[in-house]
Amino acid sequence: MRTYLILALLLVTSSVFAQRNDKRKDDEAGVVPSEGVIYSLPRTGIRVHVKAKQEKFFHGPYFQYAEALLGIKNAPALDYERWTITDIQIETFSEPDPDQVYKAMGGPAALLSLTESGVLAGINQEVTFEDEAYSVSTFLGDTKTPDFPFLDLSLNPFYERGDSTTNNAIVTKSLEAKAQEAAHTITKLRKRRFKSLANAYEEQLPDGRAYKLMVEELDKLEEEYVGLFVGKTYKKTFDYSFDFIPGEKSVSGEVAFRFSENKGVLPKTDLSGKPIVIDLKKLENLTAAQDRMKAIASAGSGASGVFYRMPGKAEVKVMNGMNIMAVSRATIAQFGTVASMPESLLDGSFRISFHPKTGAIKSVVEQ
Repeated sequence: MRTYLILALLLVTSSVFAQRNDKRKDDEAGVVPSEGVIYSLPRTGIRVHVKAKQEKFFHGPYFQYAEALLGIKNAPALDYERWTITDIQIETFSEPDPDQVYKAMGGPAALLSLTESGVLAGINQEVTFEDEAYSVSTFLGDTKTPDFPFLDLSLNPFYERGDSTTNNAIVTKSLEAKAQEAAHTITKLRKRRFKSLANAYEEQLPDGRAYKLMVEELDKLEEEYVGLFVGKTYKKTFDYSFDFIPGEKSVSGEVAFRFSENKGVLPKTDLSGKPIVIDLKKLENLTAAQDRMKAIASAGSGASGVFYRMPGKAEVKVMNGMNIMAVSRATIAQFGTVASMPESLLDGSFRISFHPKTGAIKSVVEQ
């Protein structure tokens, strides 16, 4: 009797151990026991592309002498940074909708074609599609514009030998003396350029390209020296993109990003900028009509678990306060209605393709 009990215990233990080993093998292989094919319907996101221009101004170190030495009035005395939004574009993108995940059952499950992200693309046919393009925004600081953009361009030294009152020590020239030397250099450059231009008409120069380069260099030197009085401006253009995915209802006042005339385009978490918002107005009449047609569908539809989307429409606005910066009409998948495919089209006799970005039926062709 004791022998039979020991054998029974060994059999039970080995059975449990085998089950655990089988389960461990399944887990390691990533096997999930289920029936059918799981897929998603798409949802639509709004992508706002923003182009902004940065203008940085540095006042000239000799600005206070601009009128006296060069006759230039009202030379700016302060630095500033100014940003402006020059263009806004609205486009849509798609991704799998986590609220619209289904399982196709039976024969139709073997006929499904899915996108790389698992969105339904076709039934009973090969479907080609383009991968979704992704856009990235960065908010890196401006590292290329120099803190002090004025080079030491003086053709004369900024120091002079002292006299007996300074024990012949080297003395730094005053700011006014430096400004006078810079203004004198500007005058000499202008005269040199004038003589070069006059000579070009009086005598045939041997090398026209060398002459052109010489005049261009004179122009650059003069511009650098004049900048010591009137200042310098640096201009750059930056591109940003912002994504927003609405729900199934209209949206009002959703902050896309923020903007400051002094700091430029900012993420929506930076409260130092003014909010730029997105409004989406759903076209309710279209959705209502889709729901009415769905209500009269046959009672047996949906048994195979194959569904598609009738996308909705919306008016999209990008607003700066009460000012409209951009407006567009867009197809929004989740603003529409989800319906089941008729079972009569899922017996393998029809080739069906879908728009992967919206989930709508593209074509139904009988074989």
